[in-house]
Amino acid sequence: MRMRKVMAAALTGLALIGITGTASASADLTWPPKDITPVHKTKAELEKQAAGFTARQQETFPKVFRGAENVSPGNWGGEAEGLFDDMQYMTNWTTFTVQGRNNTVFTQVNAPGHFQDSPGQLCERNTCTGKISDHRGGVTVLTKDDQYGVTIAWNFRRNGEVVWAQSWTNGTEAQLAAVASDRAYTFTR
Repeated sequence: MRMRKVMAAALTGLALIGITGTASASADLTWPPKDITPVHKTKAELEKQAAGFTARQQETFPKVFRGAENVSPGNWGGEAEGLFDDMQYMTNWTTFTVQGRNNTVFTQVNAPGHFQDSPGQLCERNTCTGKISDHRGGVTVLTKDDQYGVTIAWNFRRNGEVVWAQSWTNGTEAQLAAVASDRAYTFTR
């Protein structure tokens, strides 16, 4: 049910983007937020959290990327898979097929305060294709890199976290926004 709400919000936002060029967030998001509480976790805590992220990807990707099969999340880590030394972010690659076509999504979960660029700064250095309120006080910014064919959804959260998901498959903006805004991907649990 929760994933349906996330998808509905993402699709509504994308519909607004198509009509108006840019959907505005429900409120201006000051970045970085004031009074960020840094999060520092042990290797064991991060490994447990990574296992939860992987389970979430296996559960939700077939729904988010309608009909996804053979969902295969890679190992979470930082500079390298499985590396959890004093981490303030975690990343992984997830591969899957949709109607026989191979797809890859790269996901990064940043701890509060780790990602410093504001949504505005992000749009100054990248081609922004829209902004979507995540209905939790945050905003998802959609960017496109035509040179490399990369689409990215960046979810800026009021607690200072930034979660982003990117793909090389055209037409995945709504799905990437749903992944990035999914609160299961967080450092604060």
